[in-house]
Amino acid sequence: MKFSEAKIGMLVSVTGPYAIHFPEGAEVIDKVGIDSSIKIKNRDTGFFMWFFELDGKYSMEDIHPLVETKPFFRKLPPTTFKVATYLGLDAEKVTCYVDKENGTITVRHGNTEAKAKKSPKDTWDFRLGMGLALCRLKEKLAEHRKPAFMEPCHYILKDGVVHFTTRGLSKDFIQDSVMYAMGNVFNTQKEAEDNTEEMLKRTQMIIDFCKKQGW
Repeated sequence: MKFSEAKIGMLVSVTGPYAIHFPEGAEVIDKVGIDSSIKIKNRDTGFFMWFFELDGKYSMEDIHPLVETKPFFRKLPPTTFKVATYLGLDAEKVTCYVDKENGTITVRHGNTEAKAKKSPKDTWDFRLGMGLALCRLKEKLAEHRKPAFMEPCHYILKDGVVHFTTRGLSKDFIQDSVMYAMGNVFNTQKEAEDNTEEMLKRTQMIIDFCKKQGW
């Protein structure tokens, strides 16, 4: 590869003596014109090296554009951090793969993944898709502690009062489905009380979002 061809953010493969450090390829993270050098980083380990256009030992002749055969998950865009945080997710640990061509957004935390896909009749809406994918991820991560639909549970009302229902939440009611997705469903009174402030924040976020959409 020539220095002029390299671009920050470009995915590359590595051959030659240093290929062992980049078995799954790398990403160009810096570029310096003074000495015609680029800095590449192993996307899994964070290990990085500098390569030069005119250096035989660390030669850019060993760097090649990478055509991936599988999705590459990247960090969340900074504009989505607020939504992820409101949902109780650690935004720094959530990665995403956006496939605009097929209308899908996949988010991942550890080994847990969630996906949102637009209907063929809908137009592409990144904010809505990412928000839905993050809500589903939160739901999956919390599944181990949440009561199932139609099981007795506690939840937080808009005024901060904890309410208990022996009938549980129902998939057939929109309000119940939204509360379940945002994690507003608990096994015990104490668990609900401990999460009251967080649930009120998430509720207000949803209200604000709907207002911005003119709903």
